[in-house]
Amino acid sequence: MKAQRILLVGNFGRKGLYSNYYNVDHKLANGFIRCGHSVLCFSDRDHAREATPFNSQSFGRKAMAAKLLQTAKNYQPHMALFGHCDLLDDSFFHRLKEQHPAIRLATFCVDAVFRKKTMASFKARAAHCHAAFITTADKKQLATIGIPMDKLHFMPNPVDPSIETKRIFEQPLTSFRLDGQFLGTGIGKREEQLQYIQDALPSNYRFACAGRAFGSKRIEGTEFLQRLCEAPVSLNLPLDDTDPLMMPYLYASDRIAQLLGQGITTISPKASGLSDLYEDGILEYSGREEVIDLMLRLHSDDALRRRIGALGWKHAHDRTSCACVSAKLISHVF
Repeated sequence: MKAQRILLVGNFGRKGLYSNYYNVDHKLANGFIRCGHSVLCFSDRDHAREATPFNSQSFGRKAMAAKLLQTAKNYQPHMALFGHCDLLDDSFFHRLKEQHPAIRLATFCVDAVFRKKTMASFKARAAHCHAAFITTADKKQLATIGIPMDKLHFMPNPVDPSIETKRIFEQPLTSFRLDGQFLGTGIGKREEQLQYIQDALPSNYRFACAGRAFGSKRIEGTEFLQRLCEAPVSLNLPLDDTDPLMMPYLYASDRIAQLLGQGITTISPKASGLSDLYEDGILEYSGREEVIDLMLRLHSDDALRRRIGALGWKHAHDRTSCACVSAKLISHVF
């Protein structure tokens, strides 16, 4: 495909001083560039806050939309891709298409289908777009959103080789501070799951959880990626492991890319079916007891841990690199 000008509207985090520089928005931008396209990133939330002395997104949304239209006029994009841009209303999309009749529009969502408010916003954006992308392939749950299925496409969480740079599977168990860990929030029934795991593991197993679970502080920036690599095994836990609706097919947060992309051996719920994407590069469990069994098995067989970590790393980089994901998106849109 010839080089395209792509206007990518999303959360680029100037307010947070780019502490989340490894989010999907940044990775897709990098992927488009690696595919030979020109990308202009517009941070809608930051522009809205900066448009008013009150530093308010809601008060600055109209001014932000006007700036975005002017940006499009200056850039003349062939395609505009919208992330979680909840501040843009129907009138903006009508004006954008009037201003650029040939432009191709798309939107993406990285949240789970059970987040109803987010899905309502996603549906509203998708109504104006030629294609919509979401990080789950659960057809039954996707049907509840109300977006035509011929417009809706699965998008795996992208890995960026310039961000996920480690090869943890190359290191022996003895080189790590921890044997296993979970970094993430404790919302839903996560803390209940983590407490069970902590109580069931033997005392010689070095397990830790952080990143706002059990009142721990949020970890951001490069420190977060570094902390992920302090253990060779990590858990990919759902919000509620007793509710199938919380484990949609092929759904995971972007943590899955951060783990597998760095060669960390990952244990994930079987209900999500991530082995259909990563095959034998991920370990799946059907219950909390099996989580413990898998953690102890990897602890006693480091060669197995390293072999699975290497496979997960290879599949993630081969199949879900940001360049591959971005190329797939643009092929659908055009």
